[in-house]
Amino acid sequence: MKHPIVKHFLSNPQHYRLFKNVMESPNEKDARSLDELFKQFYKEIRIVKYMNSMIRIFSIDFDKRVRKNQKRYPLTVDHPEAGDRLSSETGSDAFEEFLDRQDDLSQHVQDYQLYQAIQKLTDKQKSVLTKVYLHGATMQEIADSLGESRQNISNIHKKGLENIRKQLAAQKKGEK
Repeated sequence: MKHPIVKHFLSNPQHYRLFKNVMESPNEKDARSLDELFKQFYKEIRIVKYMNSMIRIFSIDFDKRVRKNQKRYPLTVDHPEAGDRLSSETGSDAFEEFLDRQDDLSQHVQDYQLYQAIQKLTDKQKSVLTKVYLHGATMQEIADSLGESRQNISNIHKKGLENIRKQLAAQKKGEK
């Protein structure tokens, strides 16, 4: 049996026994019973498939509506001016503001070995990792800002992480 629905139907031991019985000693009663069971099974499969597609469609539609609503009616704190005003009004920590303005990932690292590994990265790798991990930018946003493809930015990101892992592994081997 190559058809996945039939395979799934026959994976039930009761259905398989009935199918085997009909094939070995055909009679009208068992054939009708098998046919009714398969019809019920197929109907359930179709209902599940329909529900699955409806859930998917409604979730996509819901997401579109939420994004559209957020775009039309942004929260006041989402605006940079309001955020700056809010942080100064609440007297937020000056040190946190200083850290937020840093554009170098290595300035945020407390582990000396990790700091050294980051220092050995290329400028482009540092820039991409900083934008991803400090500023929360997506690969596409970084690609647009640097005028490169998203795939290239993804590769730079991946290579940067690989280089950090290699540096840390080499440092651990050197300690032993």
